[in-house]
Amino acid sequence: MTKKITIHINQKPYHFEKSELTPQDFRDAVGAPSDYEVWLVNKSPDPEGQLPVDDIQITAPVQIENGQRYRVVPPGTFG
Repeated sequence: MTKKITIHINQKPYHFEKSELTPQDFRDAVGAPSDYEVWLVNKSPDPEGQLPVDDIQITAPVQIENGQRYRVVPPGTFG
């Protein structure tokens, strides 16, 4: 039996059977256009409109773990 990994993308739970995702996998999961950015949320979400100082932009395949939080946002949303 395959173990599912549950992560949150844009504050909604998603379940994956593979432990490595590409940025496009994140965009596909939420139905976002291919130019949207993917960010790993390290702390509580930052106040609206502020730069996510602790978040990490995902630009290559990453290992996911249960409970991680990600954001998929239009380019240029931050900064």
